[in-house]
Order: sequence, then structure tokens, then C-alpha cells
Amino acid sequence: MYRTKSFPPNKAGRDFVVGDIHGHFKLLTKALDKLDFNTEVDRIFSVGDLIDRGPDSIEVLNWLEKPWFHAVRGNHEHMLIECISGHGDISRHIRNGGAWLYELQPVAQRELLKVLQELPLIIEINLSNDQVIGIVHAEAPATKSNDGWPEAKDAITGRLGKPNQQQALKTALYAREKIEREDHTSIGGITRLYVGHSTVPSVMRLGNVVYIDTGCSFSDGALSLVEIKTETITSIGMSR
Repeated sequence: MYRTKSFPPNKAGRDFVVGDIHGHFKLLTKALDKLDFNTEVDRIFSVGDLIDRGPDSIEVLNWLEKPWFHAVRGNHEHMLIECISGHGDISRHIRNGGAWLYELQPVAQRELLKVLQELPLIIEINLSNDQVIGIVHAEAPATKSNDGWPEAKDAITGRLGKPNQQQALKTALYAREKIEREDHTSIGGITRLYVGHSTVPSVMRLGNVVYIDTGCSFSDGALSLVEIKTETITSIGMSR
């Protein structure tokens, strides 16, 4: 089942969205320390790809238990789910940074499967001024060129039928068409949409879509976070 998850306004603290982490949870901890992140009132939302390539992918289990940390499913979580379920291409997963998974005991693999299957494909954050922020891994999962955010949600949850749902899933996890076309068209029905997946040198915007995967899995990359209310960017380089 592919689902969405909605969050109420955060009236007490700050909300942040973070780019692809890829197992670099120590780097994320450094970023949160720099931001004086308050676990009592602040929240952080991830665009997915929490695992693979980095040194601490197994830490995803601890982070997803934190009540202030929330994430959507990325294509790397999807690869793990498919491989452990017996439907995936294990060699492809290993080539893309997943070798760590197959060094674990089956009980640990099943625990990861259970936790990652629960991740929504879409997160919405309602702001107190009636604006809505969206989060998806790669692109808004619209199935028609003129579809907006409501249609994308209907597609991913299956309300538009199974074929549209499968197309929407592929778009949500893997698509790069908008950034490859440098398409500045805004997506209707949403204030801003934060995505990862496509690595960019610095946080960039096309229309109302903000790309925040600044390549922390590469030696010259960084982990970037954006405070949603102020749109302030914080980046921690891999060299630190």
C-alpha cells in the first residue's frame, strides 16, 4: 500500500527538510547541533534515500524511532524493500551502495523491511497561514502534464487505478524530467514541494519545486537542510 501522511502546523518550534542522507547520520547530527535543534519542539522531514553509500545506514532504525524525525520513501528504500521481499535486483542494489544490507543477519534485514515499508510516498506539512508544503523523493507523481498536487496524491494512493498508481510510483521515486528540462512551471495546489534524488551543487528551485540533494554521498558534496518557514539554508560539507 502506498500512502501519504499529513502533519499539522508546528506552532511551538521550527520545521526543517533535509536532503538525501545516504547513511551519513553523523553529518546530520553535526548539522542539527549547528542549528541548535530542539527535540522538544522542532521537527525534521527527509526527502528519502536515508540509506546506502554512507557508513551508518543501519542507524536508520534509530532515527525513524525519533518522534521528531519523519521521512518519505526514496528509491534506495524501495530497492531494499524489493530485494528483501524477493522481487528486486540484488546485484543492482549492491552496485548502488547496498552491500551493507547483505552483511546483516536475516532478522535485521526483516526489521529494516518492516520499518521502511511504513514510510509514506508523500508528506504534507500544513502551515499556520493555510499554506501547504509537500515532500516527495524525486518528482510530484502526476500522471498527466497538467495535473496538480491533488491529482498526484490521488494517483499515488491508487484512486486513479492501478496503472496510474504504478506510473506515479515510478515518478515519485525515480523521475528527473523536470530538472533535466529546466522546467520552471509551478505545480498547482501546493505552496512548495521539496525533493531530492537529483544531485545539485547547491539548493535550487524550479517554479515551486525545491531541489535539496546536494550530494552528501560524494567527497565534494554536502548535506543541506532548509528551514521551511524562513527558507534559510544550512549546508555541512563532507570535508568537515
